[in-house]
Amino acid sequence: MAGYDKLLIMGIGNTLRGDDATGPKTIDMLYEKLVSMDVDSDDVYLLNAATAPENHTIEIRQINPSHLIIIDAVEFSSDAGSFIIVDRNQIDTFNFSTHTMPISFLINYLEDSVGCKIMTLGIQPKDMTLVDTISGEVQASIDELCNHIIRNI
Repeated sequence: MAGYDKLLIMGIGNTLRGDDATGPKTIDMLYEKLVSMDVDSDDVYLLNAATAPENHTIEIRQINPSHLIIIDAVEFSSDAGSFIIVDRNQIDTFNFSTHTMPISFLINYLEDSVGCKIMTLGIQPKDMTLVDTISGEVQASIDELCNHIIRNI
């Protein structure tokens, strides 16, 4: 994250599918932390893209971030709540949460149209059934991630 001019953090996921809400819940928590703390966040933008991040490309282009962090639930056969930074060249080998378009299409488009540096961060879900709660393991990881981001802004 170091060296950004404008940082956009985008959460992706479905809040009605348990741990699939990882991205939106992270954005909500970051927002609460940023407004309640004395942190210089003028160049930090938060976007809850829900289940259709491709619908937000105009907003992303208008923000014109130098760096973009995408946060999503990613199944990568690890313990619930584990983190992974997904290599751009391997992005299609992982099972991302519910989307209307493959995330690789969005990343390719944003790299070409905005030219920002993109990091995709996944958290291993435990339960993505139709429930409106997040598992304890994933919630603990969201807390840890938010604290890390706030410390490094």
